[in-house]
Amino acid sequence: MRVLCLLPLGANAVCQLPSVQCDSVNSSLAECPFLTHSTLMSSRGNGDGAQGVTPSSTLENGTRNGNAFVPVSRPGGQGFHWRRALTESFAFLAIEQAYVVHEDYRWVTIENGVPFNHYWRDYKQSLSTWIHSGWDDGDPFLYSYVGHPIQGALTGYIEIQNDPQGEKLEFSRTRAYWWSRTKALLWDSAYSTQWNIGPLSELTVEKYGAHVRSPWNRDGTWPCTRRPCFTGVGQVDLVITPTAGLGWMLTEDFLDRNIARRLEGATRNRFLIDFVRCALNPIRGGANILHAKAPWYRASRDARQVYFSHLVEKQGRAEPAAESH
Repeated sequence: MRVLCLLPLGANAVCQLPSVQCDSVNSSLAECPFLTHSTLMSSRGNGDGAQGVTPSSTLENGTRNGNAFVPVSRPGGQGFHWRRALTESFAFLAIEQAYVVHEDYRWVTIENGVPFNHYWRDYKQSLSTWIHSGWDDGDPFLYSYVGHPIQGALTGYIEIQNDPQGEKLEFSRTRAYWWSRTKALLWDSAYSTQWNIGPLSELTVEKYGAHVRSPWNRDGTWPCTRRPCFTGVGQVDLVITPTAGLGWMLTEDFLDRNIARRLEGATRNRFLIDFVRCALNPIRGGANILHAKAPWYRASRDARQVYFSHLVEKQGRAEPAAESH
């Protein structure tokens, strides 16, 4: 979790300044013919969470026809990117396990200094302990109710960024958006189950709940001398990780749509835009890095498009007012 908190800070060092092309408000439409009034105005009010902006796929896959861009339709739709999603999830699992193994190395190699020694024996013991453990696993409040929701949100974003039908959806009340986030919840639940009780989980790697790892006190001291004793296993993470992780994702989506997008329509300062994107969506930024993208990357929009869309909208409101006078 500490690693994830540091990932978005890279934006501060490598943000790019706006290019000189298309920076002038007075000459923006003349110098940028692909952003015409008809192209931009036609994209507003579509109700898909990208109001007032031409989808980035239009600019990437379109052909120029005079002063307008004509989108080129793609044959067929893309399916879910299973291989990449599983690779990113495994990379995140390796990062998490590396940190936990570093902290609990004495328990990982407690038997003859060999990891995974007596794998099935310890795994069955740990599962039995988990079933009868109850809700609390003995972790501090921040671990269970902040750290694990962060884990849930990041794995949810891994699913979203590998889903061509959901990666460009922004916060909205549409059925498509909520179905996309429901699929992310299912992916997050599967990852959370594996992290807690799966074959490469805390039970098997760090031997939580196994007989060879003695219980400890609530304050983390060992061995346990005061009831209740804790073994590091419990039902709390299996429930809180996906549900609170979904809430974290929805919050980041809401802030991105209602604050970051508004800022993009008001300024061309690339450093400020990237910084705000990372500050409001730090967990999405971590998922972006696993996806080989910059932490401030957005598949749903380009900041330049949002800015000029807002500019054209302002000019459109100003023209009827000038004619009325």
